[in-house]
Amino acid sequence: MEFLKKYKGAILKYGFLAFLMFFTVNLVFKNLDISSIDKIKDIINKKYIIIGILAIIIYMILEGVILKQILDAQYKVEEKFLGFKLATMGFYYNLVTPFASGSQPMLIYVLNKYKVPLSEATGIITNKTLLYQSIVTIYCAVFFVLNIGILQSQLPGVISLVVIGLSINAFTILSGLLAILNPLKVKAITNFLIQHLSKLRILKFLKKKEDKIDKFIDEYSKSVKFFMTNKKLLIKTTVLTIIQLTAYFSVSYWIYKSFNLSEYHFIYLITLQTLLYMAVSPIPTPGNIGANEIAFFSIFTTAFPKSVLGYAVLLYGGLVYYLILISSAIMTLLTHVQIKEKPSIMETNNTSKI
Repeated sequence: MEFLKKYKGAILKYGFLAFLMFFTVNLVFKNLDISSIDKIKDIINKKYIIIGILAIIIYMILEGVILKQILDAQYKVEEKFLGFKLATMGFYYNLVTPFASGSQPMLIYVLNKYKVPLSEATGIITNKTLLYQSIVTIYCAVFFVLNIGILQSQLPGVISLVVIGLSINAFTILSGLLAILNPLKVKAITNFLIQHLSKLRILKFLKKKEDKIDKFIDEYSKSVKFFMTNKKLLIKTTVLTIIQLTAYFSVSYWIYKSFNLSEYHFIYLITLQTLLYMAVSPIPTPGNIGANEIAFFSIFTTAFPKSVLGYAVLLYGGLVYYLILISSAIMTLLTHVQIKEKPSIMETNNTSKI
């Protein structure tokens, strides 16, 4: 018992790491058809697959750069490669949790470990999430509208799914913005809930937390508004996000070219991938696994000949899911190992910029 008490933290920490390793390896071997890889190698132009891999690497690096830009503008943290560490952890928990629900809480937890106050950590991650969701929704909507005529004639069955995806994304963004822009309304709703929930014996403690929760909402709203009114930062991160999304959505084009196909152009293939992204975005499976592959068969059937469509699906999943999953899992494991109790705020050089 004494041993367990003494090493409880280490056991939990490394037990969690072992679970992540087992979970990731099991996920890859369970879903990826490795036996088909040898067949694919003989029929593709590997040069274009390398370009596809580079596109994914650019996508991941820019995620870290954008996060660092937002973090440095709001709260300076003296830690090397923190943006990249946060980015890879975000990718990993996005891919292994339903609706990508695990990434934001984990990133807030990690920032808090680096002594970023909880309200500011929440504001930073919310800013990044709202930025990405807003740009990706507009990005996909633009390609959708510009190619609506072609899509109606070639893929009429997919249009309704894309519209649902766009609508859900737009509603989520607007709800988040309204909550940020009207903190008084949020506090009124929160206080109403606390008054009723605190009547339950098990939740009585909430009554004592009312002032702290109000302060948290004010600081959180202030943090998000700071980002929204910082025009230079907003323009810079918007441009970087557009480049990041273009790199990600170009993957299907490089796969297309790897089969020595040339009938369809770059913009058309990007349009198809944006449609795929929006069509599967409401589906709750971790990383949209399964849904991505099914949607690819339906959406890309006009671009790829039937003889290579199955191989194209495998390559697409390998690049946009398994490559990101494996590389981010390795970085996440390393980051979890490195995270340890930091000195108190008074002893660090971390400073708020708001």
